[in-house]
Amino acid sequence: MPLSRWSSRHKKTFNKKKKEKWDGNFRLPPKPDSYYVETKGSCRWCGNTILNEDGTINTRKTWHEDCATEYLLIYHSGEQRAQLWNRDKGKCNHCGCENRTWHADHIRPLVEQKFVKEEALDWSYYSLDNLQTLCKKCHRVKTNSEVHLKGKKKVNYKKWSK
Repeated sequence: MPLSRWSSRHKKTFNKKKKEKWDGNFRLPPKPDSYYVETKGSCRWCGNTILNEDGTINTRKTWHEDCATEYLLIYHSGEQRAQLWNRDKGKCNHCGCENRTWHADHIRPLVEQKFVKEEALDWSYYSLDNLQTLCKKCHRVKTNSEVHLKGKKKVNYKKWSK
């Protein structure tokens, strides 16, 4: 279930009638075709039917709760940070220190999705499982190590996740 409230910031993306052509920005992946279909009772993220408890189609909803959470995790950093805080409580995943200032870090960096075609995108890069909490110092060290390892094919990210 989404932790952040829906606001006008979220609504700006909802009323697009036509599918937008993806510009290749790996930080904002393309939305699925079902996102642009306005059918009551059909989820805008997964395209599946939304059912009531008695098995009838719910014509009042356009999102499954899990789908809404996944959408917000990918497209809204506030929800991403709220979910990460809820899971890790600000404790650094690498050194274990608990600090007021913490960074949300992608274990496998999003830059690996750069220049990947829309059909070949790996959606696991955008999930909560690929996110970790790091303190400022550990995040700087990890980011610097990724810059130096860019030329190598295989990178060992296991040392940065528990």
